[in-house]
Amino acid sequence: MPFKYITLLFCTQLLLCSSSSARELRYNVDLKGCKSHQVHVTLKPIGFTRTNATFQIPAWAPGAYSLTHYGHYIMNFKAFDKFDHNLKVSKINEDRWEIESDSSLMRIEYDVLDSHNDKNSLFFAMSNIDSSFFFANGTCLFGYLDDDKNASSIVEYTKPPEWSIVCPLPPSKKGFDSNHSFRNTVFFAKDFDILVDAPVMASNSAFASHSTYLLTTSFKEGSATYDIVVATEGNFNKPKLDSLSVLLQKIVLAETSFFHETPFVTYTFFIYCPEVGHLSSSVEGALEHSNSSAYLLSNISWQIFKSRFSSIFSHEFFHLWNVKRIHSSLLGPFDYTKKVITTSLWLSESITEYYAKVLLIRYVVTDPRNFYTAIEQWINEYKATSGFIGEKSLEDVSKDESSFNLNEDELLYSKGALVAMMLDIEIREKTNNEKSLDDVMLRLNQDAKLANSFSDDSLIQEVERYSGVNLNDFYNRYIRGTDSLPIDRYLSLAGILRKQEVVTKPSARPHTISMDSTGIIVFLDTTKAIAIAGLRKGDRIDSINGVRRTFEGFVELMSSMDDTMTVVISRGGKSIRLYVVNTMRQGDKHPVSPIQIDPNASSLAIAIRKGITGGR
Repeated sequence: MPFKYITLLFCTQLLLCSSSSARELRYNVDLKGCKSHQVHVTLKPIGFTRTNATFQIPAWAPGAYSLTHYGHYIMNFKAFDKFDHNLKVSKINEDRWEIESDSSLMRIEYDVLDSHNDKNSLFFAMSNIDSSFFFANGTCLFGYLDDDKNASSIVEYTKPPEWSIVCPLPPSKKGFDSNHSFRNTVFFAKDFDILVDAPVMASNSAFASHSTYLLTTSFKEGSATYDIVVATEGNFNKPKLDSLSVLLQKIVLAETSFFHETPFVTYTFFIYCPEVGHLSSSVEGALEHSNSSAYLLSNISWQIFKSRFSSIFSHEFFHLWNVKRIHSSLLGPFDYTKKVITTSLWLSESITEYYAKVLLIRYVVTDPRNFYTAIEQWINEYKATSGFIGEKSLEDVSKDESSFNLNEDELLYSKGALVAMMLDIEIREKTNNEKSLDDVMLRLNQDAKLANSFSDDSLIQEVERYSGVNLNDFYNRYIRGTDSLPIDRYLSLAGILRKQEVVTKPSARPHTISMDSTGIIVFLDTTKAIAIAGLRKGDRIDSINGVRRTFEGFVELMSSMDDTMTVVISRGGKSIRLYVVNTMRQGDKHPVSPIQIDPNASSLAIAIRKGITGGR
C-alpha cells in the first residue's frame, strides 16, 4: 500500500475519531427528591446536530438478562430548545422517545421512579429511592441519544449536604485515581456501556438513627485499590466492616492469583445490608460489573454472614473474567433494546459457581470441608429443583434465563455447578491430570483480552481445543441433553466417596410452629429463629436445605439440621428463600457429611482431588 495512501487513511480515521469523541452527554441527577421516591435527571447533549433526535433507555441490564423495560419508570419526559421552549416529544415504544427539533435541542429532562419492587428483575438491577437511601443500576438512570453508544458522558449528582455518593466511575476525564475519599460528585464514562455498568449508592455519611447510613473503607491489593461501601440501618459496625474487608481481600488475592492479573485500577463492593425484616426484596444475591459488584444481603451475625455469603462475593468477583470478558458474541457488544437469548450461560453462571467454591478452598480462604458441604448442597438443590420443575438441559435453562424464572434458574447454580465439577474431572482424568478446566478458563481469558468472543455453537469446540479432550459425548449428554448425572462415579475419579451416614436425631424442643395438611403455617411463635428470618403465618414451607419434604414431624426434622439452614417458602404465589440460624437444635453433634475422602483412592484420583482443592 503506498505510503501517501496510508497517511491519508490515518488522517481520515483520526478525524472520524475526533468527531465521535466530540459527542458528549452531560447528565445531572438530582437526589433531593428522594423523599418522594424519585430523582430528577437533566441531560444536555453536546455535538449532536441531527434535526430529529431519539432517546433510548435500556430494556434490560447486562447480568440481569430478563426484559425489564426501564422506560416504565421514566416519567415527565420533556425536551427543550435553545430558547427554553418545549419541543414535541413522541413516545415510540416502552423505552424510546422521538424529539422533533430544528437542530437546537439543548436539554432533556425526566424523572426516574423507584423500581426495586418490580417482579421482572432483581433488586440490584433496579433503583431503590427512599428518604434516607438511594441505589440505582446505571440502566435505570441513563439512556443514549441517536443510537450513539460511543458518546462519552459526564454525570454530576446533586445531593443533600449530609449524604455521600459512591460510584465506581473515575471522578473526571483526567482523574483515574481511586474514589477512596467517597467525596466525588462528578464522574466520567468514555461510552454508554461503561456508563450503565456503574451502579451508584448514596445515603447519610454518618450514623443516623432509624434510617440508612453508609459505612466505608478501602484496602490495597496488588496494583489496585478496593473500596467497600455498606448501606445499613443496624448493627453492621466497624469491627464487622473490618472483618469483611479482610475476607474480601483474601477473595481478591485468590482470584487475581488464579488469573494472574488485575484488570482494573479501582474496584467497588456495593453492599446494601438491612435488617432481615427490612429486606427490600425476597431474593438476596448480587450483580456483577466490570469494576464493581452490587449486593443485597441480610444484616446477620458476622459468623453466619461469612459462612453464608463468602461464596457470593467469590462468585461475583470471578465474573470480572468469566462473563465481563469471557462471553458469547451475543453478550457483547450489547443491544439494549431486545431480549438476549443465549445457550452459553452455563459457562457464565455454572462454571463461575463451581470456581466460587473451589477457589475459596484452593487459596485457603475457607475450611476445605466446605467444598464437600457445597457438593452435597448442589446435589440437594438440584434434586429439589428438578423434582419441582422437571429435568431440563443446561442449554435450555440458559435460553430461558431471560424469562426470569427463578425456580428454573436454580439449575444453573446447582446442576450447573455439578456439571462444571464433572467437566473438570473429565478433563483431568482423560489427560492424566495434565490438563484441567483451569487451562480452558485461562486460555479463554487470553482470547477475550484480544477481543475474541465465541459463538454459542463453537463454545464446546473451544473447550475441546484448550483441554485436548473430545467432549462431544459429555456435552450432548449433560449440557445439551438431560441424561442423569453420574455424580458418584465422577466423585470416585477424584478420590471422593459419597455415602449416607446414620445419624441419631436429638429430641426436639416443644412445638413452636404448626401447619395444616397442605403445609400452610397456621401457628408460629414469633420469637423463634425461623420467624425472625422472615417466616409468616399463611406461608407454605417447600424445602429445607434444598430438600423437598412432607411435613410430618417438621420440628423433629429441623432439630436435626445444621446451625444454619436455607428454607424455601411460598407466599402469595411467589417463592422466597430464608436463611435461618437454627436455635431449635439440641446436642453438640452435627450430622456426619455423606461426602468424604476415599482412603483407598488411586494415585491418579488423589492427584485429581488435590489439583481441584490445591492439595487441601
